[in-house]
Amino acid sequence: MTVLNASTRRPTTWAAPPSDWKVDSRCRRDDVDADDFFTTSKAGQGRARTACGQCPVIAECLRATQAVDEDFYRWGIGGGLDATQRRALELEESLGHHPNLEMAKLLISPRWLYRLQRLRSTCGSLEGMVRALHRDGLLVDEVTVRVAVWWYGGDAPRVAWRTPGDSRSLRARLAGEYLEVMATLRSRGTRYADIAAYLGVSRDLGKRAVMEVLRAEGRAEVAS
Repeated sequence: MTVLNASTRRPTTWAAPPSDWKVDSRCRRDDVDADDFFTTSKAGQGRARTACGQCPVIAECLRATQAVDEDFYRWGIGGGLDATQRRALELEESLGHHPNLEMAKLLISPRWLYRLQRLRSTCGSLEGMVRALHRDGLLVDEVTVRVAVWWYGGDAPRVAWRTPGDSRSLRARLAGEYLEVMATLRSRGTRYADIAAYLGVSRDLGKRAVMEVLRAEGRAEVAS
């Protein structure tokens, strides 16, 4: 809006106040059930994820969800992620891995979503997906791809999910490839269950495997 300053009679421009991003959120529409974002039902959470995936402000919502009290964001779907995924993302960022959320939004756009889903089913690891997307001309990193896969409802563990010819147990794989990052997180006081969440392995089996590896290697200490 432009008005005339009474003393100078010269045009003065006032910037309009910034809009509240929540106004554009998909979850505020009448056809979306708000209860789905707080349920433990897989069907309800699936509907919430679908709404988030169609939301134009999903990145803003995720940033806001990460910023609220820790006890709050351990429940429900927020910013397109469930509580376990948000905890994993928090640990990613504590290790210096910050996602490019705008690029993640591009990856779930109609232009790229099918390609992302195909790579998820064929590459076998986040690293492999990143290499393929680099060949496509997209400068992405593993945590950005991880968030994008989560956003469309896929599974995106740090541990490779397809390892042809590798018959090692989960414990052996963790000890061989992920010992240092597990030890780093544990030294910071991270719970075994949360380390399992970061790795993307099942909560019970993964928690036990992480605990056994760190104890066997003498790396289970928590910094005082």
